[in-house]
Parts: sequence; C-alpha cells; structure tokens
Amino acid sequence: MLQIKVFVFNPVRENTYLLYDETKEAVVIDCGAYTDGEKKQLSDFIREKGLTLKHVLNTHLHFDHILGNHFLYETYGLKPEYNPADETMPGLKEGIVKFGFSTFKYDTVFAEQYIEDKEIISFGNTRMEALSTPGHSPGSLSFYSEKDACVFTGDALFRFGIGRTDLWGGDYEELIQSIRNKLLTLPDNTVVYPGHEETSTVGEEKKHNPYTG
Repeated sequence: MLQIKVFVFNPVRENTYLLYDETKEAVVIDCGAYTDGEKKQLSDFIREKGLTLKHVLNTHLHFDHILGNHFLYETYGLKPEYNPADETMPGLKEGIVKFGFSTFKYDTVFAEQYIEDKEIISFGNTRMEALSTPGHSPGSLSFYSEKDACVFTGDALFRFGIGRTDLWGGDYEELIQSIRNKLLTLPDNTVVYPGHEETSTVGEEKKHNPYTG
C-alpha cells in the first residue's frame, strides 16, 4: 500500500511529496525544501520511519520545485530525475530573483538519467508511469500509479485550475491537450496530487474544472 506524506513549504507554498510503501523504499517528488527547518522536517521523517530513498523526481524544473534537490543529493547521494526538455530552462536564477529569493544560495544538481514519456519508475512494490504533460513547461511530467489510483501532476493540473503558461516554454493549447489526453483519460477515482494547493480527483476535474470542458 502506497503511503504519501505531503510537506508544504512556505513562502512558495509548494507541495513536496514523499511516497513510500510497506518495503520502506521511498521517492521524493518536487523537493521544495530550502530552509534548514524545512530540510530537517523532511530528513527527520525519513529517519524516523526508517525509509530508504531510491529516487528524486521532478515534474518540471521551475525553481520552487527543485530548491531541495541539492540537499537531497548531499544527504542521500541521489541526483534528480526529470525530462531533458526542461534542462535549458532559464527559470531557476530568474525565478529566484522574480519571487524575492535574490539572497538565496543554490547549487544546481543535474540529472544522471532522464525520464521519458511512459517510462516506469520503481521503488519497493510500487510502480509509477511517467506521463508527458507539457504546456506549463516543455518537459512537464506527471507520475501515475494505477494500482494506488493517484497521479502527481506538478503544475499542469490543479484543483479546478491549471498551471500558468506565461513563463519560459509555456504553451496554453499544449497544456490543455496534455490535460485532456493524458490526465482526464485516467479513471475518475484517480486522486490528483498537484504541485500547489489541495488534492482533487479526475472525476471532479471533469465536472468542475472550467479549463477542461
């Protein structure tokens, strides 16, 4: 049984997800931890539960979703995994300045391996499929577990909303097609875990999301 811990980090209010199952193998999706307190919160939980971190995954490379990657690399020796289409994104440095983090010191950690559409990510007894869902950024991915009926959508799909498309590489029409063709085709009971704010379900998004009708 997949278990999910959500760490919501201020002030960017980004959802960092820690997933693990009965084997105690785990993955982190979109680590936004950047203060010492946030890093301690995450590492304390991993230690207290006796978890073994196997993957550091990124749905995309906007700065608020990768601020904790260097910490995870230093602490657990794992480099992030993501779609290569985002690797030339200029958003980290510009984003840090634009959103008021100009004094923040960050060391970029690049992937040792990339994730492509339909690739399977495994840890313990859990399998997740990477779904290419571009539009918010060129390399945006969602991670879907059919067995556990959940999908991690990053900033592609929110509860009754969608990700912005006015940043580098954004494309509104492409995002809408990604949502309709890759996410809303999942079973209605699939829980949507977005990069910000609250969870939803695919069924709820079909009924109530004004962008997906």
